[in-house]
Amino acid sequence: MKLPSDLYIASAAAWVPGARPLADAVVEGRVDAEHRHLGYESIAVADGVSGPEMAVRAGRLALERAGTDGHEVGLVLHSSCGYQGHDMWPAAAYVANETVGRSAAGFDVQQRCNAGLGSVWLAAGQIMAGFTESVLLTTGDNFAPPWVDRWNLQLNFIFADGGSALLLSGRGGFARVVSLRVGADNSLERWNRGLEPFGTAPGRDLPLRLRERGVQHALTPEAEGSWERFEAGLLDTTTRALDDAGVTVEDIARAVVPHIHRGESPENYELLGFAEKQSTWELGRRVGHMGAGDQFLGLEHLVAQRAVGPGDLVLLVAAGEGFSFSAAVVEILDVPDWQ
Repeated sequence: MKLPSDLYIASAAAWVPGARPLADAVVEGRVDAEHRHLGYESIAVADGVSGPEMAVRAGRLALERAGTDGHEVGLVLHSSCGYQGHDMWPAAAYVANETVGRSAAGFDVQQRCNAGLGSVWLAAGQIMAGFTESVLLTTGDNFAPPWVDRWNLQLNFIFADGGSALLLSGRGGFARVVSLRVGADNSLERWNRGLEPFGTAPGRDLPLRLRERGVQHALTPEAEGSWERFEAGLLDTTTRALDDAGVTVEDIARAVVPHIHRGESPENYELLGFAEKQSTWELGRRVGHMGAGDQFLGLEHLVAQRAVGPGDLVLLVAAGEGFSFSAAVVEILDVPDWQ
């Protein structure tokens, strides 16, 4: 949608732990053959810090950069891909309380790797409806054992730990959100479910066997044409966001896509019509795939490195298991001096 009223990004922030060289993990026998040559140099690995705690650190930095204590924030949307430190517990309430205080409504968003950028779409409606003048968006995950084997959990990427945040505002900011789109192809949800029956309690699979579930599904007639459907959903959502903004791929200065390397098959940025140098893969290869946080992290990186300037258009694209898609066109208005 082309936004009927102004929506701004007041600040962006991230908290990323130290990166572990991939070569070290290979020597230790942690990385299988399929994941050794995806282009990653290192992966961010947190030592004992939970996803919500990293989200709080990023959220506080976002507020500090915006020069606010968060009093104007009426809503906090916290996104994640997995375990948040406690069972049957609202992580968003903790993140909200530890960043903007006790009164802001906090909601968890669970669209996996599409959750962060998808929450921008959710937040936009609340700001335009007048519910609140600002929304704090956070992401945070720790892909630690025994819950998962981060190095070999899924094909084509390695999961990274970290937290990220975006402060959206109806009043002003360093960037303006020009357009937003979301899309979905729910027929693809079984790639992460496989053929096993539904359970009634967690913890049946430790570590999670997502690749095995995908292999199960790949052998079924339902899986035929899945890549084509995924590609169509991603391209359709992105094209609609560009059309709503009245621009084309040629007008976009930089593109932030999931930090996933596909090896011999087309990269996400190539599918969308961009060169590697226009993407944030130079960051992704040093950090890894931070689940729902790649887009906020990537935008912060471009601004902090002064890789974009006033008038530049940045395309943010996300996809998450299910499958759901999000795309946003953002215009840089100013380049803040973030340390």
